[in-house]
Amino acid sequence: MSLKSVLFEKGLPLLANVFTGGTAKPVFELIKSVTGLHFNDEEHFQQVISQRPDLIVKLKEFETNQKIELEKLALQATIIELEESKAYLMDKQNARLRETEFAKATGQRDWLMMALAIVVVIGFFGLISVMIIGDNAQKTSSNGPINQLFGALVAGFSMVLSYFFGSSKSSADKDKTIAKQSQSSGHVQF
Repeated sequence: MSLKSVLFEKGLPLLANVFTGGTAKPVFELIKSVTGLHFNDEEHFQQVISQRPDLIVKLKEFETNQKIELEKLALQATIIELEESKAYLMDKQNARLRETEFAKATGQRDWLMMALAIVVVIGFFGLISVMIIGDNAQKTSSNGPINQLFGALVAGFSMVLSYFFGSSKSSADKDKTIAKQSQSSGHVQF
């Protein structure tokens, strides 16, 4: 009977799975430190486990503690992911609030943002024209830098579309807020 089978039989599935894949030596060292015993190989370890049920209890306790630690790490990873999502959404909201405040203060939208959006859109359609109609139309399919530029412009173009035409409920709310403020503060130029 293999060591893995013995460990499964004794109710130690975590340790049994760790022993596969060439990790036996570090695991033996870990078990030696947990149990305080010294053994040389798998056979000797099997004999010791078979003769000492108290070691099974120690190893089960160790395995349970490790499972708890893994669950804590998974929970921490989830919390970090949630915090990152919150930060992203707050950043998005701050950008929308900035535009609203700018429109309130000046009576018009930020021209730089509009100019940048126009440049991205013109660049997108210009590059598509070059790729389809231009002299190098056949060559561009194998041209790495052109394809990378096209990918960057596609990403920028999609962000411009998402911003101006809305990609979510909060974007629609932003548009309503800007419209309300333009009505209440006079005339805002768009």
